Amino acid sequence: MQPRQFVRASARSPLGIGVFVLAIATGAGARLMGLHLVPSVLAGLGSLGLSLVAVLALGLIQRAAVAEIDREFDEKAAARLAEAAAARKRLATMRIADPAVAQARDLLVLAAGRLVEDCGRAHAYDPEAVQAVIDGPDLVNAWLKEADEASIERRFGLPDANPFPEAARRTAAALAAKAALVSARRAAAIGEIPGADQIAIEEELK
Repeated sequence: MQPRQFVRASARSPLGIGVFVLAIATGAGARLMGLHLVPSVLAGLGSLGLSLVAVLALGLIQRAAVAEIDREFDEKAAARLAEAAAARKRLATMRIADPAVAQARDLLVLAAGRLVEDCGRAHAYDPEAVQAVIDGPDLVNAWLKEADEASIERRFGLPDANPFPEAARRTAAALAAKAALVSARRAAAIGEIPGADQIAIEEELK
């Protein structure tokens, strides 16, 4: 853990916030008791210093910082998985006429569903896998746009303004590659042992 990350996490943790609140309360209490501003500020700073020394010596602030980092990670992971779930839903509802593109889309939808479900259950997260799912609708939209443009150009005998050779095949390949990446990264993120490795382990134990 980097020093800056430790300080930030410590300050944002409930314990860190409590230490600062106690210092402020000490200074405010001293002021209410009739002390002048400077002694009150010093009382608050003294409370802050003593509290920090105590929580550092007891290891409390270190544990609080780690817990805060874990909480922030879980919060970010949950938000990104929600984005992936939304992208998967959009992808699943897209109308695709080309069989190859539709099949590759379905493969990515399946992989995305397993990613969201398994990572959510295991409190795991893989940014590359999530981004691959989020990229899915954009890939399909790019192909649909090209398909629409090509249809209009053929209908009116217009030249191809934006050539996209083998659009369907390349889109299907890109979606299939995304699905493979999602599947592999999901398995790694949740610690899933491949079937071949499981059999090998069983054989070694016999």
